[in-house]
Amino acid sequence: MILQNDDYIKRGLDEAATQNNLLLLHDKGQWFYKKWSGLTAPDEKIDLMEDCVTKHLKETKDRYREDYEKGMIPYPSSVAFADYKEQEGAFRDTIMAVFSKMPKCGLLHVHSAAALSVEGLMALLQDWEGQTIYILIEGPQMGKMTYKAPAEGGDSYGVVPVKAFFESGREDTLKKWLTVGRHTDCVPYIWDAFNQIFMRTSELFTNRKFYVEYHRRFFLECLMDRIDYVELRCGFEEFTLEENEVKHDEILNQTPDFLDALTEARDAAVAEYRGIAEKDGWKLPQGNLEFGVILCARRDLDADSEQDRIKLMKKIDTAIVWKLGRYQEVIKGFDFVSEEDRGKASYSYYRNIFYGEAMAGYPEGSDAAGVFGQLREQCGFNGALRAELIELMLHAGESLWVEQENIIDAKIACRSRMGHGFQLLEFPGALMCYQAGAYDVSLKAPVLEVCPISNQMLRYFPDLRNHYALILMKMGVPCVLANDDPQILGNPGLSYEFWEMYMASDGGLMMIKGLVFTAFIFQYQHRKNKPLDSWTEADYHKCLDEFQKMYWRPFIVEVFENLKML
Repeated sequence: MILQNDDYIKRGLDEAATQNNLLLLHDKGQWFYKKWSGLTAPDEKIDLMEDCVTKHLKETKDRYREDYEKGMIPYPSSVAFADYKEQEGAFRDTIMAVFSKMPKCGLLHVHSAAALSVEGLMALLQDWEGQTIYILIEGPQMGKMTYKAPAEGGDSYGVVPVKAFFESGREDTLKKWLTVGRHTDCVPYIWDAFNQIFMRTSELFTNRKFYVEYHRRFFLECLMDRIDYVELRCGFEEFTLEENEVKHDEILNQTPDFLDALTEARDAAVAEYRGIAEKDGWKLPQGNLEFGVILCARRDLDADSEQDRIKLMKKIDTAIVWKLGRYQEVIKGFDFVSEEDRGKASYSYYRNIFYGEAMAGYPEGSDAAGVFGQLREQCGFNGALRAELIELMLHAGESLWVEQENIIDAKIACRSRMGHGFQLLEFPGALMCYQAGAYDVSLKAPVLEVCPISNQMLRYFPDLRNHYALILMKMGVPCVLANDDPQILGNPGLSYEFWEMYMASDGGLMMIKGLVFTAFIFQYQHRKNKPLDSWTEADYHKCLDEFQKMYWRPFIVEVFENLKML
């Protein structure tokens, strides 16, 4: 705004004043949090306290901007997260102090195989008393961890127990093998380094005891950051070690025991956290940490290959059978994961698989046709499509190629959420669909799961001030924040994500409140077991009231009392 309206009018520039009003109305009136009726309504009990917190956050942020404009520092959002985190004093301001106390209400996009922080994983490797873990220290698979001991009498050079890294003080080398950061800046294509890290740790999860302990520590990290609802993206994990503990409730060699293992891990984490919280900690508003699972297949499977197509069909049909059974509340949907640009187009999966008849399409006379044919009859599907029986929650629009049109297919196929989706800005038709639902509490416009630190570290947005999500939110598109792969990226919990997006945007505390409430909607839906498309206005207001009373107001009061003591 060049001049105030009074100045325009004084100079006889009435048209300029009119334009100024229109521009302000549009720019300030479209923020996605205004989609939620009543979210920003006055509340006399906390209004003054909320204003105080808002002012304090802004003043703290303004000091960063002043130092940046004086040339004293680079602006934090322009520095790669991993590099900034290593700087002395990083994230030790009162903005982080506020966000670390904020209940996050939902972590909706995190990959099971990289969910635990790198510090947590290294501590687990050091503490591990189970079957010996070895690590390759030479060759093309350098850094890969395995339970296979070197052959007796053979050449064991280049393979050592992983605990040797701690005994010899080589933790830094191990950490570099498990993360991306400055040490991977020289990699021409960052996804190569990213995918290699998953290869290094994948075998660890074949041991059921390790799998449980890994996720116990992950859930505990969530609780410590005030996260009480998590949706994990998981592959179909097979435990090949500790075989005596595996339940052989199998459908075509797929066992759901990893879902039971996650429940065990959650229960153990909550029990430990309650012991901590009794002394000094955040009490769980709902009395527990709830979780759901989005089952996944890799995007490098080729649906035009009969072998891969059958493999994909088996995975989705198995997920449907489990979801219709005792895992109904746990399984939330299905996703195709990994890099989009070198993976297969989403359309190829929809055409013959997801929009195909459930439990059908297998070669006649094959074992799969027999087993799934019986299941189809038992369940009485009567020609139901896979798309009708399980929801897609797709990665889409995590790309710099405009020609890559996964975002369009995802908008059609996804009912409630899309992973990443920042490329939505480049597809006006799909964007209009999101904007059309800007004031619709039935959530007909899906939510974007935004992972800002991941997007920066994978080189999509080197400066987070330019992140498309900030523009999309101003255009009315609802979003939540997520951390994607905290082990690899170094961003456990959600406080780092909120800090980065707050520093990068002009959205203020209301943007933060909108992000948290949007996540809470999915937690509330999980607990009430009521699909969003069936919500009435009464359901919505019950959800909003619970969020305000149990999460937001206690948070504002706690932060306000702390600020008074500064």
